Amino acid sequence: MNERSQLLDDAVLAAAAKVIAEHGWHEFTLERVAQAAGISRVTLYRKGATRELLVEALVVGAAQAWQAGLWLALTGPGNAAERLRAALRASCEVVEQHLSLLAGLSNAPDPVFHLDGGDTRNVYVAPFERLLHDGIADGSLRATLDPATTALLLFNIVPRTYIHLRDAHQWLPDRTAEALLDLLMPGVLPEHP
Repeated sequence: MNERSQLLDDAVLAAAAKVIAEHGWHEFTLERVAQAAGISRVTLYRKGATRELLVEALVVGAAQAWQAGLWLALTGPGNAAERLRAALRASCEVVEQHLSLLAGLSNAPDPVFHLDGGDTRNVYVAPFERLLHDGIADGSLRATLDPATTALLLFNIVPRTYIHLRDAHQWLPDRTAEALLDLLMPGVLPEHP
């Protein structure tokens, strides 16, 4: 997060998240954020707020939650297949925590999960790739997997599908996560004759 986004306090960020959740990206205005935060638009401008800066700050917060959520799966006990399942489950839980914001940003012109500085891959995709490499090495995942491709697929499938099923179809959180895991895990497990 850059210096300008550090000027934005939690109340402004909470107001921005609320406006995005209620109105979506296309109706997300600084006027609405100022009103939701209980401050004037001029005060918001003095803080250096722009739509892009507010979204960046919110996305950085979600990225930090993503890293924290997947850390236990990366470092926890069990073989890589068990830890991959835990990582996929954790990613669903992080998306659930930020569901209103992410659903509101789902129609933004630029992908929400792309961070400035090119760190997107390291934050979101690399944990899956690491687990896939580990699983190929310990034999708990299919040896023919391409870890880079599979990790990118998992990252794109799980959050987007989770958001869609929860927001558009109103599925319950556990049903959504388990359905995704039950569909995806057999595709990465070793084939048994």
